[in-house]
Amino acid sequence: MRCLLDDAILLDPEALTPEPGSLLIEDGRIRARLPVGADTPDARRHGLSGRMLAPGFLDVHYHGGLVFDARGLDDAMREAASLVTHGTTGYLATTVAWGPAELVGRLEGLVAAQAEAPPGAQPLGVHLEGPWIHPDAAGAQPRAGIRPYAESEAETILAAAAGSIRMVTLAPELEGATRLVERLAQRGVVAALGHSRASAEQALEGVEAGARHVTHLFNAMGDFHHREPGLAGVALGDSRLSADLICDGVHVHPLTLAFAARALAERLLAITDQLAPPPGDTSFGSGALYAADAAWRTESGALAGSRLHMDEALRNLEGYAGLSILEAVAACTLRPARLMGVEGERGSLRVGARADLVVLDPDRTVHETWVGGRCLFGPSTH
Repeated sequence: MRCLLDDAILLDPEALTPEPGSLLIEDGRIRARLPVGADTPDARRHGLSGRMLAPGFLDVHYHGGLVFDARGLDDAMREAASLVTHGTTGYLATTVAWGPAELVGRLEGLVAAQAEAPPGAQPLGVHLEGPWIHPDAAGAQPRAGIRPYAESEAETILAAAAGSIRMVTLAPELEGATRLVERLAQRGVVAALGHSRASAEQALEGVEAGARHVTHLFNAMGDFHHREPGLAGVALGDSRLSADLICDGVHVHPLTLAFAARALAERLLAITDQLAPPPGDTSFGSGALYAADAAWRTESGALAGSRLHMDEALRNLEGYAGLSILEAVAACTLRPARLMGVEGERGSLRVGARADLVVLDPDRTVHETWVGGRCLFGPSTH
């Protein structure tokens, strides 16, 4: 079926300004970009009444309920699919630092579950966060699962994931980290630096080896100092790296978010680092968690993840960091797509791309979400 999404303001992350227009959708893809009110008699018209139309949001750091035993993978995948209510159309299922046998078992389960994912936000692969991180920068990661890099174990893990790992967060100061980064780069997997106490020199060694990204800038890493910039300083200053931030206003102060956004410019990505724990479930590995504002905390008060959604991240990038709507959209769509190497399919309004789209009201709340050319969230689906 051909459908014309008509009378929209197109938020194209590759354009200079928002523009009025319409999208012709066919077989789950964008077939044409047309002026408002274009004559397409063979297409069903779906009027958007001047609302904003953007690519669907992509979250490269989403834990959700996938890391909690009590959720069960089937329930957790259905929960993740419901992210379309917040405009997310794709995500990376993000792990934590489990022990060797558990990690392999959970990866195998994730691969199988993603193949049977329900309609909604699509799992685009796995983000392996740990186990090769620094124990002094664990954050809320289960400390028992943090361990040194071993090449034989890495091969076992990569085999268990059956090619689904798209990103690995690691500490560049660990022994063998350079070999790991090189191996990941050879396989086309993004090596992301994070959960680290690396000096600037150690971080730069990781970049020279092929690291391309930094995970949740400022969180779970050494402090920035003007004479010892560390990993944070390298992320801000080295144009070879992109970096993501948890834009909930808690993990990173709004003023710091604004400063980082100016320094990173087109290298900034938004993530949620969202957790969705069942009540009283301690299977995450760091003990019981409690909700505090936009974040989850451990019993000691340490930050353990966010309660953020991608539509809120978009609004916060505008409100806290002062980004234009197109800059904020790019941080939530095109830039994550580029990091994963899927920008030909997702994250843009290019002709031929998947029709994964989000319709926004003037206050930036989600009015509709389309996945593969189907409206899966909106007034007509209720």
